[in-house]
Amino acid sequence: MHKGEGVSSTSDGGFSGVGALLRLLYLAVFRSRGTAARYTLKRFCIMVFFLPLFLILQGINRLALLLDNVFFPGYRKVEIKDPVFIVGIHRSGTTYFHHLLNEDKETFTSFMLWELLFAPSILQRKFWFAVGAVDRFLGGFGSKLLIAIEDRVLRDLRTIHQTGLFQPEEDELILVPIFASMFLLLPFPFPDRLWPLTRFDADVPLAEQDRIMAFYRRCVQRHLYVHGPNKRFLSKNPQFSAKIEAIRRTFPDARVVCNVRKPYEAIPSFLSLISFHWNTFDNDPQGDRLREMLLDMTDFFYRHPIERLPRWPKHQHAFLKYDDLIADPRRAVLSLYDRLEIPITPAFDAYLLTQEQRMRSFKSRHRYSLEQWGLTPERIQTEFGDVFEYFGFSTEHAA
Repeated sequence: MHKGEGVSSTSDGGFSGVGALLRLLYLAVFRSRGTAARYTLKRFCIMVFFLPLFLILQGINRLALLLDNVFFPGYRKVEIKDPVFIVGIHRSGTTYFHHLLNEDKETFTSFMLWELLFAPSILQRKFWFAVGAVDRFLGGFGSKLLIAIEDRVLRDLRTIHQTGLFQPEEDELILVPIFASMFLLLPFPFPDRLWPLTRFDADVPLAEQDRIMAFYRRCVQRHLYVHGPNKRFLSKNPQFSAKIEAIRRTFPDARVVCNVRKPYEAIPSFLSLISFHWNTFDNDPQGDRLREMLLDMTDFFYRHPIERLPRWPKHQHAFLKYDDLIADPRRAVLSLYDRLEIPITPAFDAYLLTQEQRMRSFKSRHRYSLEQWGLTPERIQTEFGDVFEYFGFSTEHAA
């Protein structure tokens, strides 16, 4: 078995591999009472439907990933040149920035959501490409039905987070087949088991970090094998804010852009998003515990990049303020391309010009406030005062 293909834990405290999944299943079935995973009728019905589908899908994904080594061994020779990683605090414009850069088709390629969920392997993508070709030949009725279903299912989520099967998405999801993704916290809300992943560089043993990142690297090689080894890989992951050092070891020539936003705005927006996902599985809100855990995560996601990224060469890292991105997307992107030594193409520059008008007319439908989560401006300013100072954020608060 090739390094990284079958990530497993070296101890009972591991955070990846089949052993990690078995521990989560055991907790969900036998130790849920008194936890966020306690069973109500709604949660029971959700899990009875979700678990079999999840386990079948991950079994298929793991098998297909292994078969890639038989049918497409050449993917292991693909070079990953100067990849770009968008990290940063949640709700700081990372999704918009990711979608914006992904329009630079001559330069970048990113994982689409359908690939992350249903086709992490080359073999699966070849299969679905063939299905898509047949559907187009027959008039595209299948894709139209799929989009209609998607629009209905994702309608509420899209008021908070723009997503879709055929849009680029956070590739933290690619770690689900080895059960090393923080997304597992939603169906398996056992923070004591999964929370070290939110402090990856600090709390996950180095050997296990390297196994997880080796698997991730293989997945990136597969992606480039399919979409073009001449392209630069583009990733967006707030969760990778905890993996700054792991990224540097795995991709020494990587560029990292860290999005940041004023804590008054980013924190309540993040709490609102996680609450939406948390409620999807009918997890117990756990009083103030979830809020405090998410504040601890936010703390690390702000401070870890601040501490680590300035040690990188200037052309390999940058911080991007949310307000600068929204106020003038073209200027922000051109400045970053210049700093990170990424050539701008005429086609993409022309596209950036269209974004200025779009952002002038954009108005978010997402509503949130500090008070909604039992927080005050005074507490946020006290706990994140150094963040305000480092980025020059105003401490004035407007609801």
